[in-house]
Formats: sequence, C-alpha cells, structure tokens
Amino acid sequence: MLGGYDMNQFGVASQGKLIEKKNVSEILTAGHGSPFIAQVSMAKPPSSTRHCSTASSIAARVLPGLHHLPARARRRDNMSADQAKMVRDARGMPEFVFNPRKGETSQEAFDLKGNPSLDRDWWRTKYSTTGEEYSFGVAHWAITEGRFRKHVKSVKEEDVAKLIPFDDILLFITQDDVVHRRVFEPKHRSFVPNFGCYIKAEEHGKMKYYAVSRQMVLFAVERRKAWRMLQGKAGVANKDYGAQKAFLAKIDKGELAFADAKARTRELFTAELAAVK
Repeated sequence: MLGGYDMNQFGVASQGKLIEKKNVSEILTAGHGSPFIAQVSMAKPPSSTRHCSTASSIAARVLPGLHHLPARARRRDNMSADQAKMVRDARGMPEFVFNPRKGETSQEAFDLKGNPSLDRDWWRTKYSTTGEEYSFGVAHWAITEGRFRKHVKSVKEEDVAKLIPFDDILLFITQDDVVHRRVFEPKHRSFVPNFGCYIKAEEHGKMKYYAVSRQMVLFAVERRKAWRMLQGKAGVANKDYGAQKAFLAKIDKGELAFADAKARTRELFTAELAAVK
C-alpha cells in the first residue's frame, strides 16, 4: 500500500519520488459514464453481498459495475475481518458506494455510510481502560501489521516528552507540503523529523507508546487527503479540515508565531474546531 511514498522503502531510499496512492475504484467514479462502484469491507459480509448483488443487477442493465473488496492476504480467518475493519476505520481503505441511479450529482451518488466519524479526519473513539477519547488512524492500524514493523518503534512512556504527538504534527502538514518536499526542510512548519513523533495505543489492557517514521506521518497525510476528497464528493463537510486551514492560515500569515503554535497546538486547534460551523 502506498501513501506518502512506498512504505516498503526505508531510510534514505524513502526520500526519493513522493507518490499518492492510486485507487482504481475511486478513479472509475469519474469520467466513466455511469458505473456502480462499491468499495466495501470484509468486516461486513451482509453489506458486501448486498452491494455485489446490486452491481450485478446494474451490470445486467448495460451499465458497468465494480465491486472492490480489499482483503489482507495470508491471515487466519479469525483475523481477516478484524484487520479489514481496522483498515477501514483508520481511513486506510474507506468504504464508499457510488450509485449513479441516486442522481446526477456526485453528492447524490456517493454514500460514505459505514465509516465511523463521518465528518472528521479520523475515527474518534475511546480507550477502553481509561475512557480517554483519541483519534484512531493509520498509525494505530499499522502497529498490527508486520509489513510496517520498520516504521514503528516501541518507546518508554517517560521518553515521549521528547517527541511530538502524532495528531499534533499532522496539523502542520498539508499534502502540498509533501509534494513540494517542504517536509524535509528543518525550518519549515511542516518539517517531519524521522521517528520524532509518537502515538499511544492500547494493547491487552495496557498503554504502549510508539515512535513512528517520517514515512508513516506522510502516509497519514496522504490517506487524510484521500478521505477528505471522498467527503467532498459526498457533500460531507469536514470539521477538522476547516479548523486546520484556519490554524495554518494564521501561522503562514504571521498572525500566530510558529513557536507559540507548537507549544499550544492542541489548545489552539480546539479553539479553531469550536469555531467551525
């Protein structure tokens, strides 16, 4: 899976060509007549079966249909559904249905139901042991996948004070910063230090902390943009996007000192979020 760049690369090799993930199912929703497209999760077999039947029905009436059901290979049966749900909820592979029979605008045709926290960047959920609310994103999913093992490093709780919270660093970065390679410039607000930020995850009733690679941060930025694009097509207003734009505008215009923004990131962003209508 691509995101930011090839996640199979690591270290110096990862600073080459930056590429966004090419999603065939999303591409086919544009400029291809009237296809029925369903990208659904193995975590919901009844829904998958229903959409597959709809696609077959529409195809029988001349219109093309595609049913994309992402799966993780080489998994035990009892784990496949769990991982499928996790990658969906983390925005790694969101669910959507594009049904041209619903109307002639993308807002009518697109349906994002099935994805949690529809109007937010990430799934807002809670740790079961503490009740603390947090954003579940691709980095949380990645720690459960062996293929990403080079991109996450377990760290002690006392060491995270030296690192940046993952959610906070994402607020300073746009996909345009990635494309123009500003994320490699130490003096730019979007600079991403390799293994310089962390996430907190709950495992078997205990809290664990992980430092994540630069690639993982850019993976999240790319997946966030892809999700925002889907929201826009479906007519869903993203509260986090509006708040982030306002937050970054103040920094880039010099209305908010970068040092102050870094020191009070969560406080300032929460205020911008509250102002979003």
